[in-house]
Amino acid sequence: MVKKKPAEQPHEEHADETWLIPYSDLLTLLLALFIVLFASSSLDKKKAAQIQYAFAAAFGSMPADQMNGTILNFLDDAAKANLGEGIGIGSDAQGATLDITSSILFEKGSDILKTDSTELLDKIATLLKGDKYRRFSIAVEGHTDTIETNLSRYKSDWELSSARAGAIVNALIDRGLKEERFKSVGMGHIVPKYPNTNTYGEYIPENQERNRRVVVRLEI
Repeated sequence: MVKKKPAEQPHEEHADETWLIPYSDLLTLLLALFIVLFASSSLDKKKAAQIQYAFAAAFGSMPADQMNGTILNFLDDAAKANLGEGIGIGSDAQGATLDITSSILFEKGSDILKTDSTELLDKIATLLKGDKYRRFSIAVEGHTDTIETNLSRYKSDWELSSARAGAIVNALIDRGLKEERFKSVGMGHIVPKYPNTNTYGEYIPENQERNRRVVVRLEI
């Protein structure tokens, strides 16, 4: 007599719950966004500087050992200085930064400072001469886009960006900052903030405008 195999017990189906992990991450990000939006609803300059600093720290733009009160103080003081439109206040791995759109300081293709840049340079010099910051070195970087030297007396954007950085250094020295605190460098167009061209190789004028800039860094 042939024995029948016992009927197999049906396997219990388990739902795939791996989606819960990205879902919980999304909820966390949304919560953080709502907190920032709530904090920004009655925004003042000090709070803006603190939020900007917190985002810089959160996204790893500076190492943990650089996250000190000096950078936060600089962001706060720079916000209070009313530097005006076109000035980005932030930080990177080397220190606290002022990112200045070149059109505020120079005509296209030129390394000669505009006469109406005087007030801005006065404010930056006053900020950098403050007792809290006078022991720190200052780096000045000049940046261009990919075509600006077509309008320049210089053969390359390396020369133009270097001349602009040097012009800012000289202007700040003339305003009482010590020469030995400075170093300047021309970065040409090799470190753009935004793509100079689209996927078809066509120039993006608004990005080129933002890429033409001078960075003044308090090295901390």
